[in-house]
Amino acid sequence: MTDQNSMWGPVTRVLDRACTYYADRVAVIAGDRWLTYAQLRSLSNRIGNGLIRLGVAKGERVGLLMPNTLEYIPTQHGIWKSGAVPVQMAARASTEDHCYFLTESAATTLIYHEAFDGTVAEIKDRVPTLRRLIRLGDQPNPAAADYYETFDTAADSDPEVAVSEDDTAHVMFTSGSTGTPKGVLFTHGQMSHYLITAGLEIGDARPGEVFAHGAPLTHFTQVFVLPTFMRGGTNVILPGLDVDTLLDAVVRHRVTATAVVPTVIYLLLNHPKLAAADLSSLQTVVYAGSPMAPDKLRAAIEALGAVFIQTYAGTEPGFLTCLRKEDHRLDTPEALARLSSAGRPLFHVDISIQDDDDKHLPVGAVGEICARQPGRMSGYLDASKDTEALRDHWVHSGDVGYVDAEGYVFLIDRKKDLVVTGGFNVFPRQIEDVLATHAAVAHSAVIGIPHDKWGEAVHAVVVPKPGHSVTADELIALVKEHKGSVWAPKTLDFAEALPLNPSGKVDKKALRAPYWAGQARQVN
Repeated sequence: MTDQNSMWGPVTRVLDRACTYYADRVAVIAGDRWLTYAQLRSLSNRIGNGLIRLGVAKGERVGLLMPNTLEYIPTQHGIWKSGAVPVQMAARASTEDHCYFLTESAATTLIYHEAFDGTVAEIKDRVPTLRRLIRLGDQPNPAAADYYETFDTAADSDPEVAVSEDDTAHVMFTSGSTGTPKGVLFTHGQMSHYLITAGLEIGDARPGEVFAHGAPLTHFTQVFVLPTFMRGGTNVILPGLDVDTLLDAVVRHRVTATAVVPTVIYLLLNHPKLAAADLSSLQTVVYAGSPMAPDKLRAAIEALGAVFIQTYAGTEPGFLTCLRKEDHRLDTPEALARLSSAGRPLFHVDISIQDDDDKHLPVGAVGEICARQPGRMSGYLDASKDTEALRDHWVHSGDVGYVDAEGYVFLIDRKKDLVVTGGFNVFPRQIEDVLATHAAVAHSAVIGIPHDKWGEAVHAVVVPKPGHSVTADELIALVKEHKGSVWAPKTLDFAEALPLNPSGKVDKKALRAPYWAGQARQVN
């Protein structure tokens, strides 16, 4: 139910209009199951009314712990329709993290998938506010109410709850890549703004879009769900970011767009099915989560064509920039140089580069990337942390970079990933970009490790490509040639894979942990 005094209204307003305009079209596909727009609206309404019938009050927090499944989108919208606030829980997070998410948000209800039976059994008695468990599964479980038994008998009319743009709509948690995850709050107005405007501008959504979601719906891919609905398209939900599954889905459903992390593109380029797969329907591939090395991006454009769009975002500031398809060019030195950027700010976003004293820096100067926009967070669950990121209406991203004269934003690294060695500031991403130019390197990560003489030493972990060989000395020499001796890793290890956090980013905290164990801080 929309508050008529609200300009944006609840996030569900977009879904309801799309369901009215495109009632008979297929809205969501997951495996061999699907929902039309009319069925999607009916189910989300029944979930909203079912929660109200259970006593879930407006503003209560409801944990949502599901993998990518057909029920995810209607459940999320059903929570919004009840007036409650979904707590986003990354499916790949640990049991301890899930307990932390529910406890920090004071969740009263948890809707979860049977895949998490073990997790819920471990944590349900450790969350003092948790009163209701609702479980989605094929077989009943006496520990929780059955999902469809709970919601099937509820009314499918619009729930009678007035929700305005100023009401809290979401509790999200940061990835915790540099510390304990923080709970981030968004209002319905903020969510509506960035899900609609950023999703349309970044995703380049077309009428009848068929968007494949392989990344977790708790990650950045969710920003494209509503824009796809606005265009009367279909959201295809995949169980994970498996390259075989993605290729099969593109062929089977004639997928027109998808969103992935760069690692998936790297795997796709080396996949034996790529040459034979009919990918002619694929018009848009959005990549985010981490920058792509320029050499790898060149190879991707040559293999798949002018389909790529990059976006740069953070939990707190929202979606900030876009490197559009027309920017992904290989024909001039200037165009090639821009492949290293994150693109230009979205139309509703202001970017400022600031120093440690929050002073605005000029074009070309390196500092912290800060942003302001209507779609930014409203604050943290713990309000005492608000000034860590939100000062004078600017959200401080924690990323270091600069803006060139044409407005392109260049990311150098995470502020907290900076390695200070012998008094010199070294940015790991620039070393990783050099390592990526070697034909034998599939992925790499660079960190700082303790050193008695220099405070920190540059250390690299490299995943070699199958069938290729290279020595540590060769790669160290490559970096020294391009960046100089200060930037060259002092040590280099090889690994079969790099650890990833629940957001799909390289978990540098996990890489650093063994080296910094027992020390009060991860810097010397």
